[in-house]
Amino acid sequence: MCEISSDCAYAQHFSTPGHQAGSVNPYVLHVLTRGKVDWNESDICQFDITLIGRSSEQGGLIVDALQEMGKRGWGIARIPFKLLKISDPLRNTLIWHQGKTWLRNFRPYPLVCEERLARTAVVHFETPVRIKEGQHLKYRLSFADIIQSLSRRMSLLSHAYTDRRLEWNEDEMLSAAKEISIADEEWYENRFKRYSMNRKGRHLYLPAIEGWARYEGNITPFTPLLAAGERLHIGKNTTHGFGRFYVDYDQ
Repeated sequence: MCEISSDCAYAQHFSTPGHQAGSVNPYVLHVLTRGKVDWNESDICQFDITLIGRSSEQGGLIVDALQEMGKRGWGIARIPFKLLKISDPLRNTLIWHQGKTWLRNFRPYPLVCEERLARTAVVHFETPVRIKEGQHLKYRLSFADIIQSLSRRMSLLSHAYTDRRLEWNEDEMLSAAKEISIADEEWYENRFKRYSMNRKGRHLYLPAIEGWARYEGNITPFTPLLAAGERLHIGKNTTHGFGRFYVDYDQ
């Protein structure tokens, strides 16, 4: 481990070396131009980045990092690109445009997740999800699998990047989650691959699954955790955009 990582802005916000709580990065990506492989001049790549905890207060650092990306190039081929705009899509305000910065508009949102009545929940994964049991990828997800992954991720993030540590009785929570049944489901494998700069440009395979499942039972107590997961994603490789899902409910 690097001896100065605790004081290094890059390590703390973009490539965490690990905390007492574990190794987890304080951001997730959602690429809106999903599935595009070949890029040509004048193509536009649009993506959302969600910053978590103390990273949401580092507006200048994030803006500088995105501009530096343009200088260094994109991907294994170092494709040059130009940053066009950074904005807050929820407040519809500018943060950066054509060299001018409005850091006053770089303001965090509280993560408010209210409980709602629900006896049915359909969980749809928009991007590949990787949840493992030991070294083995899960190719179907029970409701308990989702809740266990979410609870651990929330605990790690709160411990590493906030002044509050979220704690709950995980055994009791998982016991209740195991009572939720799968009424219907459809999963398929996604053999995702990317280039790894750390492996001299070789392909790195990240097997994952996509799909959906309909769960039935007393889902009401779990709805705040699921709402948080919709914003923070779930499973491994969330910094690549993995683990994004949304939930439809019925009472």
